[in-house]
Amino acid sequence: MSAPVDIATARILEIGGGYFKLQYPERTTCLWTWTKLTNDFGALDGFSTPDRIWRELRAAREGKYDVVVVNTLRYSPWHPRYWARGMFYTPTDPWASLTRQFGPAMLRWLNVPVPLVAVEMDDHFGISKSSVFLLDKAKAYFKRELPADNWQVLSGSVHPHLPTLRYRRSDKWKRRIAKLQPISLPQYRFEPRWRDAPFPEKTHDIFFSGGIEGNSTVRAAGLPELERLRAMGVSIDQPTERLPYDAFMERMSHSWLAWSPEGMGWDCYRHYEAPIVQAVPVMNNPTIMRYAPLLSGVHGVYYDIEPGGLERAVIAALADKDKLRAMAQAAREHVFAHHTVKAHCDHILQMALAPDRA
Repeated sequence: MSAPVDIATARILEIGGGYFKLQYPERTTCLWTWTKLTNDFGALDGFSTPDRIWRELRAAREGKYDVVVVNTLRYSPWHPRYWARGMFYTPTDPWASLTRQFGPAMLRWLNVPVPLVAVEMDDHFGISKSSVFLLDKAKAYFKRELPADNWQVLSGSVHPHLPTLRYRRSDKWKRRIAKLQPISLPQYRFEPRWRDAPFPEKTHDIFFSGGIEGNSTVRAAGLPELERLRAMGVSIDQPTERLPYDAFMERMSHSWLAWSPEGMGWDCYRHYEAPIVQAVPVMNNPTIMRYAPLLSGVHGVYYDIEPGGLERAVIAALADKDKLRAMAQAAREHVFAHHTVKAHCDHILQMALAPDRA
């Protein structure tokens, strides 16, 4: 493992995303790519129109930036949804409304004079065809839902089915796939008091609050098992109303376990929110390659999705409350060390600015 790099003064050009602007606003220029604007990341610095991208890359050549972080888009910049919706969200800036999505694509043709990294936080296993060029241009490609067999990111885009031996034996494609790195959803909405809050009083065995209808089949399959656990005497806190975020976190803190089945993607906020409030997450076995994973029996409980798997895991976990207390505390330390916005940004910067291997 290479020695840590000094990133304390790194200046960042962030295209899309917003996490770097949120964490390091004074040294990040964030150019927006998405259709809708958001207030989650503070004041942004403009849109990633072709002319603005060209100007900022020229500034990078003049020494203004040390790294470029580009967040991929789900669709080709020519996709009709950008043209159909863009004008409605920023009608006072028609040029940006029609061209902001072209920012990432511009990197295909322009020279990037500083390290470039790509980040994809989508729920989908695959890499869109319009983003594949970043496997050549970027030093690393961070992907949240990175399938266990990394080659499957090409299914349905570069390759119509599973990539064949011709791809898997190609030196060019091996180099591209080797750039893939897992990354997690960073936490940024929690109250600071949770960092050193005392161990909460536990009033329930397991907590669950989440959508079922129209969501993952894993959730639908687990719901009858929750009912069977309830019939067995397991105390379940399952609010039916949508809770404000702070109330949701507070309520979850009073359960020993928090059921955290996958949603649209396997990696989800609940996996990390539960440890923040010292509830042990109960997750179905992962389908992806993870960054700084919550370890089974150390930070979390994992279960088989086949019938009875959730029941067995919950009953076994609740049999040892002392162990659950230790797991909850270890999980909180782990999440604050690896899965906050600062940890997310610093990890990416470390990999971007590390010296190239000979």
